[in-house]
Amino acid sequence: MRLVLEASIGLTLGLLAVGTTAAQQEPALPTPETALTRACDAAGGIEAFKNLGIVAIASKSEELTQEGGTATTLRNSYFLAPGPIPGRFEYPDKNVVAGDDGSGGWALINRKPDTRLATSYRVQRSLATSLFPMLLPFSLTWNGVSIQKIKAAQLQGHPVWQLTIEVPRTFFDTPQISTIWTVLLDRSTFAVVRAESPFTDLGKGMTADGMRFTWRNPVKIKNVTFYQEQRVMGLDEVGQEKTHNRVDHLQFHIVPTSEAPKLFGNPIPADQRPKLPAPPQSPPRAPQPEG
Repeated sequence: MRLVLEASIGLTLGLLAVGTTAAQQEPALPTPETALTRACDAAGGIEAFKNLGIVAIASKSEELTQEGGTATTLRNSYFLAPGPIPGRFEYPDKNVVAGDDGSGGWALINRKPDTRLATSYRVQRSLATSLFPMLLPFSLTWNGVSIQKIKAAQLQGHPVWQLTIEVPRTFFDTPQISTIWTVLLDRSTFAVVRAESPFTDLGKGMTADGMRFTWRNPVKIKNVTFYQEQRVMGLDEVGQEKTHNRVDHLQFHIVPTSEAPKLFGNPIPADQRPKLPAPPQSPPRAPQPEG
């Protein structure tokens, strides 16, 4: 099974499983609000992130499958901070372009309108799937994302805060991705260290690998920290890393906000857009007798 392309990020291979701290006295836990604020501050601050305007991300993904095969995928993504919409993504080698300006998704495949009704909501989910791990910790501020629990833990002997994150079932574009995530923050700096979603059992013999995200090669865009490399390791049912992995090479730049209508607006003529079926009409009422 391939890792879901729209979700990825990397720092180092072979990280050990997280264990709870062995200290006799646990440190005082931060509140979810404090942890989120400190994490965003460590990456440049939520206001600086929101003020970026339109961010463009060019990605080249190199994937090694469980069967030993390799695949390379090119993708361009755009979002108006804080994201995920208004947003847009492009697969240049597949001639696919899709976007959502906040009024509903649209897509062009080989320059022809995608007339499927599901496109109107799936574009936003696809953008969230791709951008959520890539934009941590800022994506933790998106609608529907909640911090359920915080505890002290260790990663290879290094103290971290372990955050349990939950998102709605309609957040991602596939049920293969769990709605419960773990995000690790450095305990002293609150910088994001690692994130992962667990192996999922979809029933009827269908399963999906979990994913472990790490990052390296930081770069600052207007004092906001992003990472130029994102690594994704597949995880089995007990959280052990598999040979299945992907590396995403990322380039970030800012696009003038004047380009928003061109990037995000629906280019499909109104009469060619998918339309919801008309609701069934009630049968006409029988005439009532007079008197």
